[in-house]
Amino acid sequence: MKKKALGKGLSELIPDIDQEISLQEKTDHKGIRFIPVDHILFSPLQPRLVYKEDEEFEELVKSIKETGILQPILVREKGEGLFECIAGERRLRACKKAGLSEVPAIIKNLSDEEVLIVALIENLQRKNLNPLEEAIAYKNLVEKFGYTQEEIAAKVGKDRTTVANLLRLLNLPQEIQQDLMEEKLTVGHAKALLSLSSKEQQLEVRNIILQKGLSVRETERLVNKLLAGEKAKKLKQPDPNLLYLSEEISKLVGTKVNIKIQNKKTYFIFEFEEPERVEDFLETLKKAFGI
Repeated sequence: MKKKALGKGLSELIPDIDQEISLQEKTDHKGIRFIPVDHILFSPLQPRLVYKEDEEFEELVKSIKETGILQPILVREKGEGLFECIAGERRLRACKKAGLSEVPAIIKNLSDEEVLIVALIENLQRKNLNPLEEAIAYKNLVEKFGYTQEEIAAKVGKDRTTVANLLRLLNLPQEIQQDLMEEKLTVGHAKALLSLSSKEQQLEVRNIILQKGLSVRETERLVNKLLAGEKAKKLKQPDPNLLYLSEEISKLVGTKVNIKIQNKKTYFIFEFEEPERVEDFLETLKKAFGI
């Protein structure tokens, strides 16, 4: 799918953060309109999925009650007198809680692609997104609009490796993704867990992290220890081809054949429980070579 260029600078799409508007200014100001709050819908394309009414949010509500909203939100028309909030959803929620009947807004005619980009960048600039929300937003750009990781990186001002690492978080089990969303685990924990080969192992280590309150460094040491154990176990296991050969030889000679690898050399060791079995083995070899 060929993507069209957005063709607008972010400064044009997102209202100036320093622009001050009071509720007393009812006249149109740089394209700003006052819209009833109950006419504005929350956007399904909004990358921020978790909203906490924390102390900072309550301070915003208090400020809006006392001085009004100083920065307009960005909306697009949805028809029938309704609008969709593109940027400034947190301010809109605070305005509703503060009891405001209307909010200043700038109306822009944006596509879904533009809405997702603007909402994503606005949240990134304000550091409102947790890593999983950011990863989900990137995934939407990939799946809905055909963006590559390089194109996403260029749009949001990050390098491609950062984008790729965040997208990898979506490969983790749902329980761990939820922990990231709820900030029970950090990206550092998640990166360490991604090194493990199975989801079962990832969940086992995740449980240990939560139970013991492991730091990222402690988690990395635990994961490295597990990986070292797996590597040692694999080294002890003979090559499947060698196992097949030992089984075929065992069938021919009628005794167990073990494999030993030492100094890059492979040894087939014949195991005999009784001396008489050695004589039988010799007879078998003589017949095989016509001796």
